[in-house]
Amino acid sequence: MLQLSPFISPPDSAHCLLLSLPYRAELGHCCNASAWLAVTQENTPLGSKLVYDAGRSKSLKVSSGLLEILPEKSPFQDPLYKTCAVVGNGGILRNSSCGSKIDKHQFVIRFNLPSMDFPDDVGRKSSIVTVNPSILQTRFRGLNGRRLPFVKAANSYGKTWFLIPAFSFPGNNEASYRALYALQDSGSQSQVLFFHPHYLSALSKYWHDHGFYTHRLSSGFMLVNAALELCQYITLYGFWPFSLHPDGHSLPHHYYDNVPPNQWLHVMPKEFAYYVDMHFHGVLQLHVGQFEHPISKSFIFLTPLVNKQ
Repeated sequence: MLQLSPFISPPDSAHCLLLSLPYRAELGHCCNASAWLAVTQENTPLGSKLVYDAGRSKSLKVSSGLLEILPEKSPFQDPLYKTCAVVGNGGILRNSSCGSKIDKHQFVIRFNLPSMDFPDDVGRKSSIVTVNPSILQTRFRGLNGRRLPFVKAANSYGKTWFLIPAFSFPGNNEASYRALYALQDSGSQSQVLFFHPHYLSALSKYWHDHGFYTHRLSSGFMLVNAALELCQYITLYGFWPFSLHPDGHSLPHHYYDNVPPNQWLHVMPKEFAYYVDMHFHGVLQLHVGQFEHPISKSFIFLTPLVNKQ
C-alpha cells in the first residue's frame, strides 16, 4: 500500500537491495535499449520471428515487405545523451511553468501524442513521442481513411521519433504500418519506430524478477528504464498519479484532460514509488509541482511500501 507522508520512510530491505544495483549496467545486461529498444533490420533479420510480448503464444514472421520499412540500425547507439527529460502527462504539470526547463534538455521523451497546447508548462521540444495503437484507432480511425489529421498531429511535435508498440498485441501492426506510411508519404522529417517486443519482454521479466508484479508496465515506466540506459542525467516531469497536489488542491488526471487510466492494466502509484526511491538514491531527479521546487526530503512524497502481489 502506498501512503503519503511528510518525510521519507526507509524502504524495505528487498527494495534497498534493488536500489543498490548499478542501474545502467543491470539494465544493459538484461535489456540493452541501445540495440533492442526499436525493431531494426540488424536485430530482426529476414525470416526471423517477432514474438508478441503481450500475446506470447503468437508471433509474426519477418517478411521482405516488413524488413524494408525498418531502419537499418538502431538510432540509439551513439554515446549517452547528456541530459534527458522524461515528461509524463500528469495534471501536476498544469500551471507548473516547467516548459522552459524541459526544453533545455538535450533529449525529451513524451507519451501518447500529448497535447502541446501548454508550452509554458510542458515545453515544445520532443525527441521521442510514444503512440499507443489504441490512439490510432480512437483518434484517427486506424488511419483507414483520411490520414491528414494524423500527419497534422504528428507535425506539431517537430522532427522526432514516434515509437509505437506495433508488436505487443496481435492486430496492432496494420494501423502502426499505416502511421509509418502516412508520415513517409507526407515527406515528414519525423520517423516511426516500432518497440521491439524482445526488449519489452526482457524489461518486464527484469522487474518481475525484482518483485514488481503487474499486468503490464506503463509506457512511462518503459521509457524511464530506457532513459536509464541511454542518458547520463535524467529528470522526470509530470509523474504524479494522485488526484491531489502536494499543497492540497485537486488535480485533473492529465494536464490536458481528466480521463482516468486503466487501473487494471497499469499500477501507476507502484511505479511512482520506484521513481521516488531512484530520486533519493541519485539515479534520477524527480520534479513535482513548480519547476523551481524539485522534490526534496522536506517535501510531501510517497512512502514506498509496495505490495508484493
